[in-house]
Amino acid sequence: MSPVSGLDVRPRRSEDLPELAEVLVKVHALDGYPVEGVADPIGWLTPPRTFGAWTAVYGGRPIGQATITRATADDDAARIWHEHTGEDLDQLAIPARLFIDPDHRKNGAGGALLAVIRNHAENHGLEVAFDVMLKDRAAIRLYEASGCTRIGLIEHHHGDGKIEPAAVYVVDRPGPRGGRIQ
Repeated sequence: MSPVSGLDVRPRRSEDLPELAEVLVKVHALDGYPVEGVADPIGWLTPPRTFGAWTAVYGGRPIGQATITRATADDDAARIWHEHTGEDLDQLAIPARLFIDPDHRKNGAGGALLAVIRNHAENHGLEVAFDVMLKDRAAIRLYEASGCTRIGLIEHHHGDGKIEPAAVYVVDRPGPRGGRIQ
C-alpha cells in the first residue's frame, strides 16, 4: 500500500522519544509487542549498535518508528543469515524496533519505514536480516508484501525463561553481482 498523504518518514529526533514511548506502550497492550522492554520504553527504543533510526510522522505527531543496528554473533537472525549465505557478519544490518500506532496502521507507514531501512543498508553496502515472532502475523504480512524472504525458524528467548517461536527474514535487493539475495 502506498503511504497516505501527510505521512512523512524522517530521521528520529530525541524529542520524538516520549511520544514514541507512549505509542510503544499502546502497541504492547494490543499486540504483546514487544515481549519485553515496556518497563523502560525509551531505553528499549535506543538499542546498542544503532546506526540509524527513523520516525513515521502523521499530522505532525510521531506514529511509529524503526531502527537499524549492526549485527553481532549473538543475534539469532545474524546466525541464520550467516548459515544461509556464508557471508561475514560485518556485511549485515539488523532492523529492530519497528512498530506503528494501531490507529494508523494500513496507511503505508510500516512499508515506508522498511523502505528507509532497505535504502540505508544498501547505501552502506549491507545486507539486511531480522527475526519476527510468529505470533506477530500483521508484521509478517507486511514483510512478505514488501518482498522479504523467510530463510529459517528460531526460538526467541527472553525474560523469565520464556520462549517464542520466530522466523528469520532477509530483505531482498539486487546482489553485488546483479543477482537477488534470497
